[in-house]
Amino acid sequence: MALDIAECELQLTYMPYDVPKPFQVLALSGGGFRGLYTAKVIADVEREINAPLASRFDLITGTSIGGILALALALEIPAQEIVDLFVDHGEEIFKKRWSLVGFLRAPYSPVPLINLLSDTKLFGDRLLGACKHPVIIPSLNYSTGEPVIFKTPHHLDFKRDHGHRLVDVAMATSAAPAYFPRHCFNNSQYVDGGLYANAPGIIGLHEASKFFDQEIENVRLMAVGTMSSRFTVDPQQNRDGGVRDWGGGSPLKMSRRLFGLSISAQEVLSDFMLGHRLGKHYVHVDDELHDERARAVGLDIADENAREVLLSAATQRSKVCISKPEFKAFLEHSPSKPVFFYGENAHV
Repeated sequence: MALDIAECELQLTYMPYDVPKPFQVLALSGGGFRGLYTAKVIADVEREINAPLASRFDLITGTSIGGILALALALEIPAQEIVDLFVDHGEEIFKKRWSLVGFLRAPYSPVPLINLLSDTKLFGDRLLGACKHPVIIPSLNYSTGEPVIFKTPHHLDFKRDHGHRLVDVAMATSAAPAYFPRHCFNNSQYVDGGLYANAPGIIGLHEASKFFDQEIENVRLMAVGTMSSRFTVDPQQNRDGGVRDWGGGSPLKMSRRLFGLSISAQEVLSDFMLGHRLGKHYVHVDDELHDERARAVGLDIADENAREVLLSAATQRSKVCISKPEFKAFLEHSPSKPVFFYGENAHV
């Protein structure tokens, strides 16, 4: 029986539209021991939602300490365990060893961190393919001079990385120049991904667009920093650009300051670009260091005062965030079930 025009118009009015599901990315910055701030913010949020934060995101990316935390989240290891690791073992990780002021070798040994990550309660001997959620981790292959991004097998072309040990990926992304030695595995030497992607949100956005076929307008991105610390010049110092200028006469301090300036500038640039690309679909969670607090916190300062500043700031920031509508929107998201093409979580 034919329908008249009025009945057709009524049916069309109530026809559901095929609205694309948002695609959410979580991006975690590097920052050495300041990553305690990031871990604490996430631990507080996980306690609030009573669920792994990874269960609210389609993709996670992280660099350096943010990379270690991203891998833990992708395994659904509670962020509180990373908080406890830093609180209980931070001074062990950043315990200086003899190095002739950094001339002969890096001032910190990688062994304590490797041992902690190798514990069966954390990564153990598990491989990248064990991750339950898609994750991408930037590093730099110093043997070839090329940036690399370790990825779970969430695309048909990603055939090899899933076989790497999580500990190796974690150490490769966090081997900060002038702090730790290069990490060697897979016949290559790797250094900190923070050299080019300390704030990896842009990489996460590209991954969503290129390999998950998402329209930019459909992507939401949350970035969590490590308490931004701006590196600026003292106008009273000389401007000749030598070791005395950059490092006060110390080559080690010079290299550290250049690394700090690089990651600081990246954080600002990434925040600026993501704000332009995503607008209201971008949320940046972070605090700036000011005055006396800035002196108490650093990439390799892990004492009681640093812990107090980082934990206090993170607790306050998480309290503010969970009351904001734009933050709540991220926590209400239910991502699609991830598909992996290889490794132990490969779909049948």
